[in-house]
Amino acid sequence: MPKATRTAKQLQQMLIQRIEAQPGLRGRQTDVYRDGVISVPSEDGGPNWTVRVITDRGNHRGDIAQIIRRLQGQYDLKD
Repeated sequence: MPKATRTAKQLQQMLIQRIEAQPGLRGRQTDVYRDGVISVPSEDGGPNWTVRVITDRGNHRGDIAQIIRRLQGQYDLKD
């Protein structure tokens, strides 16, 4: 069953809403804010979009990565 599609802007807005709903993350500048959603080649039904990592990997947040993975499982990027 195909996933619903959203534009890059819509996906970015959805990510920001979910991130800001997490305790202590409201207003925190993340890669989602800085670079937004980008298209990637989909392999074997995997996600066709991601958020480019532009900050130091030492600042990686598992909770934000999980939010991204959940939305990748629900929505594809509209061409």
